Amino acid sequence: MLSTQDFQDNDRILSILTPSRGKVTAIAKGARKATSSLRSGTQQLCLSRFLLYEGKSLATITQCQVEDFFGAVREDLKRLLTACYLTEIAEAVTVPGQPGYGMFKLLKESLSLLAREDPFIVTRAFEVKTIGLLGLAPRLNLCVSCGASLDWQEAVAVSPAAGGTLCSSCQGRYSPEYRLSKEGLKIWEYLTRWRGESLSRLKLSTRCRGELEEVLPAYLEYYLERKLKSRILLHL
Repeated sequence: MLSTQDFQDNDRILSILTPSRGKVTAIAKGARKATSSLRSGTQQLCLSRFLLYEGKSLATITQCQVEDFFGAVREDLKRLLTACYLTEIAEAVTVPGQPGYGMFKLLKESLSLLAREDPFIVTRAFEVKTIGLLGLAPRLNLCVSCGASLDWQEAVAVSPAAGGTLCSSCQGRYSPEYRLSKEGLKIWEYLTRWRGESLSRLKLSTRCRGELEEVLPAYLEYYLERKLKSRILLHL
C-alpha cells in the first residue's frame, strides 16, 4: 500500500503498488469502520492480497488479506518516516497499467531490511536502485561529457543534467552540480550492484553520509521534476 485517503464517512481510496499492473487506484468501502474486514489490510505500508473488480473510474476492493504489516518499522519513528519516504518515491515513479515488478520487489525487500538495518543505508540503496530502474544510472568512472579520466583532488563533480561525473575541464557547464568524494563514489557504485543482501557491513564516514544524503535525492528529484515532500520529515 503506497498511500491512503479518507473518503466520505467510512471509505478509503487507496494507491496500491502491484507487480503486474503497476499503480492501481481503488476504493475500499467501509474500511474505516472498526468492524470492517478490510480495515487492517488497507492501511499504508501493508503488504496485502486484494480481490477487486473494475469500475468506470475506480476499482473496488471486496476482500483483502494481510501478508506483512512491517510491525518493527511502525514501532520506530525514524524507520516509519523512512518507509513513508520510500513509498513516496515508489508512487512517484510507478505508472498505472504498466508492470511494476522491479519496484514492487525493491520496495518489499527494502521495507523488510528497514526493520533491522540502518535506515540511512537502506534509503540510499533504495534511491540508487530506483535511479537504475528508471534507466538513469549515471556514468561514474569517467567524465560523462568528454570521456576523460577523472582528475581527483578531494572530490569530483556529479551532475544529474549531464548524467554522471565531470572532469575539472567540464565542470561548470551543467547545473546543478554536486561534490562527491572517492568514498561516496565507491559507495554509489557498490549500491548500484546491490542485490538485496545485508547492508550492515557498510561503514560510512560522516562526510560520505552528508554527500550521499544531498546528491542522491537531488538526482531523483531532478528527473522526477518534483520535490519529495516526506524527505523533509527525515530531518526533523
